[in-house]
Amino acid sequence: MCFSLIKSSRMLIVTVSIMIVIVLAAFNLGSWLFLNRLNRTLEEELENRLSAVAGLVARQIQTTVFPDLVAGGQRLIAKSYLDPLIDNLPGEVNAQNIFLIDRQFLALKSNRDFFEPGEEISYLHSDSSEVRRAWAGEVTSSPVRTFAGNRFKAAYAPVRDSRGAIVCLVVIEASADFLNLLQPARRQLVIGGIASLVVLVTFAFFLSNAISLFLHTQENLRRSEKLAAMGQMAAAVAHEIRNPLGIIKSTAYVLRQRYENSAQPDELFEFIPSEIRRLNHLVNDFLSLTRDKELNLSPGDLVKTVEKAIAMVRSDEQANGVAWNFSSAAPSLPLRHDEEAVTQVLLNLLLNAIQAMEGKGGIEVRLQEEQEKGQKMAHLIVQDNGPGLPRLPRLRGLRGLPAEPEKIFEPFFTTKTRGSGLGLAVCKQLVEKHGGRIVAESEKGKGTRIHVWLPI
Repeated sequence: MCFSLIKSSRMLIVTVSIMIVIVLAAFNLGSWLFLNRLNRTLEEELENRLSAVAGLVARQIQTTVFPDLVAGGQRLIAKSYLDPLIDNLPGEVNAQNIFLIDRQFLALKSNRDFFEPGEEISYLHSDSSEVRRAWAGEVTSSPVRTFAGNRFKAAYAPVRDSRGAIVCLVVIEASADFLNLLQPARRQLVIGGIASLVVLVTFAFFLSNAISLFLHTQENLRRSEKLAAMGQMAAAVAHEIRNPLGIIKSTAYVLRQRYENSAQPDELFEFIPSEIRRLNHLVNDFLSLTRDKELNLSPGDLVKTVEKAIAMVRSDEQANGVAWNFSSAAPSLPLRHDEEAVTQVLLNLLLNAIQAMEGKGGIEVRLQEEQEKGQKMAHLIVQDNGPGLPRLPRLRGLRGLPAEPEKIFEPFFTTKTRGSGLGLAVCKQLVEKHGGRIVAESEKGKGTRIHVWLPI
């Protein structure tokens, strides 16, 4: 249930985050389009004003003898007729430069003699298409240009002589630097959009982790309450069970001594002690799981602890047909640990492996040292070549599914016909008390692999 809640909570966070991203994207896109529209509107207003002024200036020049003098080749004489008009116009029409050019882009006259007569104005070649249209008789304007770090816009208007022939063009330039005021807004919009997206992703990540942590904590609390109640029950029941078990065991021994024929041993006399041992083991598992055992952490060699546990299991009659292989990356591995608790973990893992293989097969135990998120860890691997985790029974017509490796560490979960399902739960509890973690991997027909990490 916890994991389904985590999944649904994360889906909700993802959905809300996507909706917020869409809203932010729509807002940023709308703002971007608004700024572009404002830029185009301002540019069009400047274009209309310059075109109107250029056409007006061209008509004023056409009222003088200047066009006919230029057509007659008397350019120097013609220049003097425009001095008062051209020099005073820029201030009146709020323009930077006003000048006249011929077909070779040579200056005929400019305000304040900004260009010498006959000087080629080379940067106008970039407006060649607008210039051609102006020579065809249109009043045109160029796109916003950047020259020497300044933004400007130019308008071109044809000047005709008395016969109607176009003899030159009026060029009016005005600054477009005011459009730069929109650039900071664009930059702020982009930066704000990126920053808000980063904040949103970070917030969603931390919120998802916080929900996961909260639900895991809630699940652990529920499990702890359950174990605490079970512990109280187990402590009371254990005493009531062990006393009768002791009496039954003693009685079975007396009956065996009295009635068993030493020449023909009867296996029935072994059933009672065997079942008593199984019940004692079950009671011990209950108590181990429910008691909040304090670990006695002390410096020790983990390699020796593992070797000792393997030696204890190998002496068991269940391990007669098992091949063993133990390897360690180092001859010794100093580690603060509770030797008794770690031995109990290893005994449970090794006995489970033997029972899974039914006493026939091979068990490989590997011990190595690893780095995990900056922490040095001892990595213990217990591998058997048994059948792997079996498939779970069919449920509501669905096909049987492999048992999830994580489930085998839950209390009372077992895939065996015998056993309480508490051994691996105890292992998980003891490993986590050491600050480590335990993980299972299994593939049907290829055995099971248990990984245990303990911090060094």
